[in-house]
Amino acid sequence: MTRRVILIGLALVIATIVAAAGAAYWLFSGDGIRLALESQASQWLGQPVRIASANGQLFPRLGIQLREVRIGDPLKMRLADVEVSTSLRSLLSRRIEEADVLVSDSRIELPLPIGAADASPGATETPSSASVIPAMEIVSVRTIALRDVVVASRGREIALSADAALNGSELRLARFVASSGQTNLDASGTIALGSPIEARLEVSANRLDVDELLVLASAFLPEKSAPSGASSGAGSARVSAHITAEAARAASVDVSTFSTDLLLDNERITLEPLRFNLFGGTYDGALRATVGDALDVRLTSTVAKIDVAQLAAFGGVPDTITGLLTGNATVAGRGADLAAVLRSARGTGSASIADGTIKRLNLIRTVVLFFGRPEPDAAPGADAFDQMQAKFSLAEEVVYAQEFTMRSPDADIAGQGRLSLAS
Repeated sequence: MTRRVILIGLALVIATIVAAAGAAYWLFSGDGIRLALESQASQWLGQPVRIASANGQLFPRLGIQLREVRIGDPLKMRLADVEVSTSLRSLLSRRIEEADVLVSDSRIELPLPIGAADASPGATETPSSASVIPAMEIVSVRTIALRDVVVASRGREIALSADAALNGSELRLARFVASSGQTNLDASGTIALGSPIEARLEVSANRLDVDELLVLASAFLPEKSAPSGASSGAGSARVSAHITAEAARAASVDVSTFSTDLLLDNERITLEPLRFNLFGGTYDGALRATVGDALDVRLTSTVAKIDVAQLAAFGGVPDTITGLLTGNATVAGRGADLAAVLRSARGTGSASIADGTIKRLNLIRTVVLFFGRPEPDAAPGADAFDQMQAKFSLAEEVVYAQEFTMRSPDADIAGQGRLSLAS
């Protein structure tokens, strides 16, 4: 008898839960809740919001599924599928607490239409059918997930997927994947949703395009605030990230073991320290840039043990020179991308090549000795040299050697020179 009573009690509990879930599904499907959500969202954003359909959801968790959410006039955000799930108790009390939000197959155009004052007429008016059902109150969000979301700005696009948890005003990124062109990033970290937004991230990539990274940062910066009286912190962001990549590309040069600490502070980008391997040697420096309509870049760099033969082959003159290069330079330039910046660069530096050879160096030595009236028994020269040193300046792809010396087993050469780097 007791067992039978327990079974009946369990059956009643299950029946009650199923009935309540079914009631919640019916209650949150249809035009009433859809119109109420449209009205509330339009008031929040100051932009017209249209929702094609709203339906109750039973699995995997009770909630509401929104289809074809369109925001802005002209259209700025198209959210194809939005799922907001919460507890049965929250749904019945019209409060969304500890919610799980999933946005998928969507497209967002930046800048976002938030706070605009030119919402279309009637966008924020509450339809009479919606007034019957009070608007939902969003109290707290537990997780936010993005799947196949494209964010576009000024002709550039980034495809995003993410899993995050919201704790008060702090967004914790468990996983954030972004891809655009050759740049593919996998990040985690925290974002403080204040004014300005503060983000601290750890980023890794199999391959990274530095040029593309700078252009993307320029494209996705907030619009410059021109109106007087606007809050200086509105729309601003500060992002710090440690970035590593197995391979990278910068100004058409392929490098490996890339690492840097990035600081993005509105229009200013700093990569410092900036380290990677190239042409058999190492690079250690810093890049400071201001992005916008063009890149303004200041680059400080130190290289060590660069294989000059590899460098010469890359420059299109193979089998001409060998040795190990060490040097440093400070240059600044402006252009549409990093390659254009380097073409316009101006700066100074020094370089030294040790234990190398130069093709036909023996001919150059013979000419020098001829004008220097060599001894009659002078031996023929070789192509090897012990060290070559130069202090130089750079101006728009032309290198000017103010001081140039070369020591070889046969003779020492000193002078000045001019070398064009343009192809």
